[in-house]
Amino acid sequence: MQNKITFNLNNVETIYEGDLSVRLLDVLRGSLGLTGTKCGCREGECGACAVLIDGKLVNSCLVAMGFLDGADVVTIEGYCKTDGFKVLDKAFEAVSAVQCGFCTPGMLLASGALLAANPNPTDEEIRVGISGNICRCTGYNSIVEAVGIAALRDARGRVPYEGAASLLPITLSQVLELRKNADLIPYTGGTDIMVSPPANVEYLYLHKVAEMKQIVEDSEYIRFGASCTYTEIIEHQLTPKLLKEACEQVAAPAIRNVASIGGNIANGSPKADSALIFMVTDSKLRLVSADGERIIPIKDFYLGRNKTALNPDELIVEVLLPKQNYDNYYYKKVGPRKALAIARLSFAGIVDIGDGKIKNIATAFGAVSDIIVRLPEIDKMLIGKTVEEAKGLKEAYIKAYDDAIKPIRGRVSIEYRKTVCMNLLRDFLEMVR
Repeated sequence: MQNKITFNLNNVETIYEGDLSVRLLDVLRGSLGLTGTKCGCREGECGACAVLIDGKLVNSCLVAMGFLDGADVVTIEGYCKTDGFKVLDKAFEAVSAVQCGFCTPGMLLASGALLAANPNPTDEEIRVGISGNICRCTGYNSIVEAVGIAALRDARGRVPYEGAASLLPITLSQVLELRKNADLIPYTGGTDIMVSPPANVEYLYLHKVAEMKQIVEDSEYIRFGASCTYTEIIEHQLTPKLLKEACEQVAAPAIRNVASIGGNIANGSPKADSALIFMVTDSKLRLVSADGERIIPIKDFYLGRNKTALNPDELIVEVLLPKQNYDNYYYKKVGPRKALAIARLSFAGIVDIGDGKIKNIATAFGAVSDIIVRLPEIDKMLIGKTVEEAKGLKEAYIKAYDDAIKPIRGRVSIEYRKTVCMNLLRDFLEMVR
């Protein structure tokens, strides 16, 4: 693998030679002396290290250097030279939105990214835009007020992108050839792996492979490329409301801008937000290697906690979401914090009623067991029944789930998980009327 990349850093062409698996944060602060980018949690939680990559807000502690080939990177040192910064700077000063200042560089970049995308945000939209940036001093109200003031002055602060030609794999065939090397670790957004990156590794970067970045449809499926980010999925017109809502509750903008559904699914976690939705919709995965491809139900992909059916030379290339009616759904993610929360428990349910009969009903429970719980054999109790017949079977249906769900202990107790599961199932069944 190459050990040399070229990227634009604050509008200056920059060549980096070295270990491509190290964090951008460490290179900025250590090798390049750009200490305006702060080192806080190193886990993507605090937002102090935020930068702009190709105009998108990203936490530099979760980005490997190899991800940046041909990219445009803007740190606070570069952003402070823009008109957008000048407006925000005056607005922050006017309402005393700065105290200790440690979070301020990341907060300003988050605010600038928000205004570039939405020049006139509401207070709630401002709070969402800065939700990945922790401030221990101000209480946030003055920051929200400052961004509102800057918005009224129409500060966009967009930095032009003049990317260099990519030296990373850009075709699926190139990637699959490289995938034969089992020592290369697949890397899409890096927001999971870069929390605790393994030492002395090389990554196989997938974020520029066109076939893995597209969202298209055919007669049967909406096909989501595995390298599509949550932001791209949220903004796409083909995305059903159920999936969009779940993606909107994944972390905060700086994470959603680079985190991918392929990475979310491939890590094998029962807490994976997008995997829950693809599970309840009985979606399929397109797994591809240099020797061929196969399509399997996502339910068959999970073999246990962090264990999947992915072969060493395969990649998840697409997620195939069946084209069905998902308008009537119930989704709930239970976590300790609205932004950046890892689910303590999650639930998704869909029901399709036509001509007084239940044409389809499906449920899935996340963060309950070693894998996401999806039990279509129980859901079949109600499929094909009239609404009145289904009401008569309601308690038997609930009891079947009560018997089948065997929660494991984690950050919360087994009893808590079981109680919440049953409560959410009952809430969902209120839609069957």
